Amino acid sequence: MRVASPDPALAGAAAVALTGLAEAYRPRPITPLMPWRYSNRLVKPYVITARGRAWDDGMVALARSAASRQLEFDDAMGGVGLGVVVLHLGDDGVYLVVQSWAKDFQSRLSIFSGFDVDDLRPAPIGAAPCIWELEVLSHERASYVNHILNAEVDVASWLDDALDTRPQPAADGIPSGT
Repeated sequence: MRVASPDPALAGAAAVALTGLAEAYRPRPITPLMPWRYSNRLVKPYVITARGRAWDDGMVALARSAASRQLEFDDAMGGVGLGVVVLHLGDDGVYLVVQSWAKDFQSRLSIFSGFDVDDLRPAPIGAAPCIWELEVLSHERASYVNHILNAEVDVASWLDDALDTRPQPAADGIPSGT
């Protein structure tokens, strides 16, 4: 692997750290789930899995329960009824990211973490979404702008515009990306 010469400001340990991150990074499959419909809210849920991690409907149900409590709070704080939830089964634990679109072009973001889905607690102060979670949030920001703010509030198109990075079978039957 060819490493570009680092900027002098990032010499030494910083350059080594960046090289280590670049070598260790691998895309993770992002699976969109069917939208969660409530009487006053629509949510686009996703699951991200690290290599060797698998999810099931029971995990999603636990995540939905935890996310619903946060979404109810967000609604009370001025949510507009649209949100995104990311359940991330990482190498070092489980993360739940809950984002609600709010009035005045704002969003509310809450992160929960734990060793397992039934152990989720509010993440420590200062925690932020990781690189894989940000991929979903970036897509969802663009989707919100394109289908809600730049359109005629096309909620159906917003719901249909889901990020899916799972390996797809190639014409020869072998999944791409393997």
